[in-house]
Amino acid sequence: MALLAKSIHEHFRSVGTWVNWQGGTCDGFKYGDPQTEVRGIAVAWQSTQAALEEAHAQGYNLFITHEPTFYSHMDNDAAALASAPARRKQAFLDETGMVVYRCHDVWDVFPEIGIVDAWGEFLELGEPVARSGYYRVYEVPRTTAWELARRVGQRVAKFGEQSVQFTGKRWHMVERLAIGTGAITQVQQMVDLGADIVLATDDGMTYWRDGSWMADMDVPMIVANHMTSEIPGLQKMASYLQEQFPDVPVRFVGPTCSFEILAKELCHDPLIEMRRDTLDDLPPLVVPEGYTLRPMQADEAWAYLAVMNHSNYADEIGEDWFKSAFSNDPEYDPSYLQIIWKGDQPVAAAGAWHREIDGERWGMIHWVGALDTERGHGLGKAVVLAALWRLKERGFDKAMLGTQGWRMPAIHTYMRLGFQPWPRDKSPQEMWDRVLADLEAWRPKLP
Repeated sequence: MALLAKSIHEHFRSVGTWVNWQGGTCDGFKYGDPQTEVRGIAVAWQSTQAALEEAHAQGYNLFITHEPTFYSHMDNDAAALASAPARRKQAFLDETGMVVYRCHDVWDVFPEIGIVDAWGEFLELGEPVARSGYYRVYEVPRTTAWELARRVGQRVAKFGEQSVQFTGKRWHMVERLAIGTGAITQVQQMVDLGADIVLATDDGMTYWRDGSWMADMDVPMIVANHMTSEIPGLQKMASYLQEQFPDVPVRFVGPTCSFEILAKELCHDPLIEMRRDTLDDLPPLVVPEGYTLRPMQADEAWAYLAVMNHSNYADEIGEDWFKSAFSNDPEYDPSYLQIIWKGDQPVAAAGAWHREIDGERWGMIHWVGALDTERGHGLGKAVVLAALWRLKERGFDKAMLGTQGWRMPAIHTYMRLGFQPWPRDKSPQEMWDRVLADLEAWRPKLP
């Protein structure tokens, strides 16, 4: 039996019981004949000219869009409909016989696989601890706001988003993240839900209004692209429709990010250095209960990479990185790398490495990481101390390290282990003065 376009509408009406179908929704047919026999369904974030042409070229004659076709929310703005791109689009749709249907209000909050829940799942946030309409709140492992922003950035890179925006103090400790649905990211509502950091979208907030309010609230904010935030849900819509209507092909089409970035620098993230002038007074090494520590074996580079890929990176590094960082060095020995295990899972790691500075050899604490899920158990302190003891075994009498000024938990740990600021050309005293002032503001926020 042939599938008609109107059957899709009837299906969405039957499942979208929360939608006001009596003239109170933007969902419905935007162009074409609902009696059209469907040969294929294209799902996209928006029915732009390019996306429509892509779908037509692939044989899909029903186009389901999440956002408007004719540049206004209800697709009924007379001036927009009379504009040159709208007239061109109408002519194309008339010529091809394509049907455009909008599914927005249904899919924003469709349970589990709709826009907001799919966004949280894509970001690997687990189960929400609070729900309210178009918003969800998640508990995340306690971390700095900047580190959480980096993780969001690493995730959205999958869809071609080259950056996320950030406002607030990088070192602010956070553990309750609120997300919204597409452009529905009213930051005041998100904070009212108990969030100590919010993930908004570039269409869902404005810096002159929401950015200033967040600054005065002293709550950090991450900003991602509107389109990118909705792609996981739309991909799930395509899969859902394929299951519901298996006799016609369904495919997601179109772009996954609204823009490209031309940046002069990655971020303002200068390196600061610290030093420990003697290794004669190292405290005893105590490994937290339930964990084991041992030097890395020759065949366990995978374990070190696993820790790095779930702390400093997001599955971005592999054998080539390891060779560049460690094993291409003539002095390389796998035992220089210390790994803490929980059962058979590597959960923290650090390198007892070396460096020459101004003609003098230093021991170096290099590439320290711990899994988010294991933080708060003292693993960072333990693995750094293990690396310091290994440096002493190697014959070093002093050690240094490099880190970033926003990594307050790490700097706090390093100072407790005897490291002191080391102002140098790349991290002058005025930079360290700012870091130490931030550290004093951060310490009272410790649990």
